[in-house]
Amino acid sequence: MQTQRIVIALAGIALAAGQARAQNSPVIVEGGIPTAVVSYADLDLTSAAGRLTLDRRVDRAASGLCFEDRRAPVEELIAQHHCYSAAMSRARIDIQQAVARASSQLALQGSIKVAAR
Repeated sequence: MQTQRIVIALAGIALAAGQARAQNSPVIVEGGIPTAVVSYADLDLTSAAGRLTLDRRVDRAASGLCFEDRRAPVEELIAQHHCYSAAMSRARIDIQQAVARASSQLALQGSIKVAAR
């Protein structure tokens, strides 16, 4: 059990370091799943430019979480692509909800969690 916690912590630290270098969203580990928190507090989601910026931020976060080595064996590349697709599918639901809320009120402190699973 203790070994598993250490492995999870080290994986989170490694992912966080990679994210920091790429200047992407901060990475946290929730329930053993690396997760990036993407803020949209500075965006106007009622505008096309704001929505596009949020989409790009989420895309970068999902890519950073899922795509590690582009020269990996085909099986790993397929798994990475599935990870990315699943992360984006769940995040798109959160994006739609954030945009819907923004039409009725300004989203001052909003964020979306993008999970690598």
